[in-house]
This record gives sequence, structure tokens and C-alpha cells, in this order.
Amino acid sequence: MIGRSSMFGKSAAVSSFETETVWNSGLEGTGEAAGHSLAVGRDAEWLPEHLLLLAAEACFMSTLLALAAAEGIDVMGYVSSGHLRVPADRDAVALISLEPCAIVTSTLDADRLSKLGVRAQQESVTARLLGSRLQVTMDVQTIPAEAPVQ
Repeated sequence: MIGRSSMFGKSAAVSSFETETVWNSGLEGTGEAAGHSLAVGRDAEWLPEHLLLLAAEACFMSTLLALAAAEGIDVMGYVSSGHLRVPADRDAVALISLEPCAIVTSTLDADRLSKLGVRAQQESVTARLLGSRLQVTMDVQTIPAEAPVQ
């Protein structure tokens, strides 16, 4: 849901997302959002840590691809590897690192997309929530326009 909010006299768009989780048994529940459900928890298909990592990756990817489309950059391929490092020391900071790789057809678009990667990290909702706990190392590769993508 997107609404309007007035903060400090300024009107700004506000995005709102809702979920519901119901305990099933043991350490498993069913999470629901936007009419979809999945099993979550320590005894389920998806651990909460995996969902956090996937949220960071998917949100960054969606933000970057939307920015690229708005700038007229044709992204030919995209893949990302994510890692969540949780130190045993509870006082140490847990970190998420993303290593996305995108493919474009020109060095000009590669340079433009790299710059958009910085902007995507600033605009991605999940990246904003994670702040300095998220590190993104983006790689942009080029292939000739006529080459088939495998």
C-alpha cells in the first residue's frame, strides 16, 4: 500500500507492507503476505535468516533494475550471491554482503549501471533498513549486443 504522509511540513509518499505469521507447531509457522504463504521458522522450509538475505538481494535487484529501465539501460542478465555473517560474539555486528553481477552491451551502459548501483543501495528499502550492515560489491560485465545470452 502506498499513501501520503506529512512529516515536518513536507508531503512524502509512504510505502506500507503487511505480513502475518501463524504458529503451526514446534519451531514452524506459516507466513502470509499479499495472498501468498510459505513455511517459516527453524523447523520449516525457510529460516528467517535466509528470508532476510533474500529480502536484501531481491530489494536491491528490483531497485537497480527499475532505475536501469528508467535510464534506458538494457540489462541482459543479472545474478547475485549473498552472504549473512553472524559472529558468535553477540556484541559483534552481523553483516550482509551482496555480490551482484549484471550484464549489459556497452562500456557506457556498464559505467552508468555501476553508478546506479550506488543509488540503488541508497534507495532500496531493505538496504536503507540495514544501513552500514549491508555491503554491496557490484560487478558489471559487457557482452557484444549480437552475442546470445547463455
